Amino acid sequence: MCSRRARGYRNFIAFWILGLLNNFLWVVMNAGAGSINEAGIALVYLVNVVPSLTMKLTGPYWFHYVSYRCRINLMAFFMVLCLCIVAWSNSGHVKLLGVGFCSLAAGMGEASILAMTSFYDAQSCLAAWSSGTGFAGIAGYIWSLAFDAIDTCFQVQLMVALWIPVAWLLTFYGLLGVPWIDKERVTLDHVTEEEIEDLSHETSESSNDSDTTCHSASEVATSKLTVKERFFFILGLWPYTVPLLFVYVSEYAIQSGLWAAMGFPVTDPVSRRSWYKWSNFTYQVGVFISRTFFILICRSRSVLWSGGLLQILMAIFFTFAAVHPFGGWWLLAPSLFVGFLGGGVYVGAFSLIAKEQNSAYVELALCSASVADTIGMIFANILGLIAQGCIFGMMRVLDTKPDFTCGFDIWDNFNRTSHPPVYATHCFPGVQG
Repeated sequence: MCSRRARGYRNFIAFWILGLLNNFLWVVMNAGAGSINEAGIALVYLVNVVPSLTMKLTGPYWFHYVSYRCRINLMAFFMVLCLCIVAWSNSGHVKLLGVGFCSLAAGMGEASILAMTSFYDAQSCLAAWSSGTGFAGIAGYIWSLAFDAIDTCFQVQLMVALWIPVAWLLTFYGLLGVPWIDKERVTLDHVTEEEIEDLSHETSESSNDSDTTCHSASEVATSKLTVKERFFFILGLWPYTVPLLFVYVSEYAIQSGLWAAMGFPVTDPVSRRSWYKWSNFTYQVGVFISRTFFILICRSRSVLWSGGLLQILMAIFFTFAAVHPFGGWWLLAPSLFVGFLGGGVYVGAFSLIAKEQNSAYVELALCSASVADTIGMIFANILGLIAQGCIFGMMRVLDTKPDFTCGFDIWDNFNRTSHPPVYATHCFPGVQG
């Protein structure tokens, strides 16, 4: 009994760390978006999410052919590629390619680890994963702010971050261990429908002595689904995915567009950059708190929908704050509330899926539902790109010409040499930071 309890604690810690590491580098890319492409922060956000969408959209149709072990190794490789390309490239477009590898790793990681919780104590491991991903936001922005405080180049920050893929592999192999399904999946492909009932009975007995949830019969059920059946099953998850979509469209439009075009005053690049970093950090604190504790509160779908609608109202609020400046640093309080809503709806949606869906399809459901937040981020980042350009034009922010100018031509004859970059340039010789 004690041994099984210890394994439960070990699994909880492992999923928490995996959640932290999966999102940490992704947050670092967003936090450093100004160093990658200051003229269009939303473009960095967009590149940091589109590859994730491809993983989450296609994953439910091919993940079951690739072991978790293989996916974990591939994610670590993508992390290394991201860090090296973004750090050492002199081209802004190539840097964006590196950001894309980060997005691939994060998307595959989220869909895979969420699905993998179904082979353990799903509620406990989902809570651990959600809390870990929530803390990643805090850790990522503390990491970024700390390097800013010591006036260190973004490239140095990325090279030091090579510990992330190493810790990722050590956590999976050393603390959690490869799930049993990796060994059983090939065998299960040959199990007949007549054997499902017997197999379910056998594995339910064996689960009493295991630290994982054995549901081989459910693996047979999902493996037998056609592409069309999988597609309609995913569509049937709309009561959970639609509020998740609302939340992510709203909060990432706020982050990548509205907060990027705010400052006190907005025409001061230092003030603008400071507000962007601290508002996002405050948001991440709210995400961590809600992802850690909201699972205890969210017990119905109505709570999810309420959170989604409230987040839309917060987007409207910050639009007015940016277009008709009326605020100051007190706006960090509503920034915290944006984080509460975002993190709460996220963990609430996945915990309700694990609780309400047929256990035979929980792995597929958890993997599939994660596509909603990514689609939401894509729409949000497009809106953010438009919002940043339009607000820069309205507020006559002349020090940086945005990627999307919203019809304004105020930057055409402006001498930008009078506004030197505010970012650290203490990089390795020959490399721009």
